[in-house]
Amino acid sequence: MRIKPIIFFLIVGSLAGYFVYREATGTGKSGVVNIGSQAPDFSLKDENGKEVKLSDYRGKVVFLNFWATWCEPCIEEMPEMEVLKNRLKDRKFQMLAVSVDLDWDPIKQFYKKYNLTIPTALDPGGVQVAKGIYKVTGWPETFLIDANGYVVKHTWRERWTDPRVIAYLESLIPQEQAQKVSD
Repeated sequence: MRIKPIIFFLIVGSLAGYFVYREATGTGKSGVVNIGSQAPDFSLKDENGKEVKLSDYRGKVVFLNFWATWCEPCIEEMPEMEVLKNRLKDRKFQMLAVSVDLDWDPIKQFYKKYNLTIPTALDPGGVQVAKGIYKVTGWPETFLIDANGYVVKHTWRERWTDPRVIAYLESLIPQEQAQKVSD
């Protein structure tokens, strides 16, 4: 029996197994936010200069959307996001739209034109959060984050008013505890 071929195939098999495992679990993708991983915290400013931190929304399902005013799919998506926000407004659900525009003027015009009230923050050019932390590759991209801060979905260009999408989002939202009524 020849031992060298056996050792060779064990080494090659082990290496192949390692790379398959690394790819499947996402451990080889440095910095990429994967489903099942803790959503990286960040801090940006809203249009009033108030700090917006992702971690401030812990306990709620967070709809984190990266977008731009000049992005055609974003223009199509934002009115549906507004409908979704209004439908889930009394629930443990927080929508945050992070614009990668360079300043607030086009965002304010966009919000006025489309009658939007979705909370937004500015990440000029997407450098700090969109590309820097979340490794977003295009617009719009949305991360759904559960109440414990874990990414449960990463998606592009959804139909946010589709009843199946709404049902899925509602299933993620923590149910309110019924209050005890004492006799």
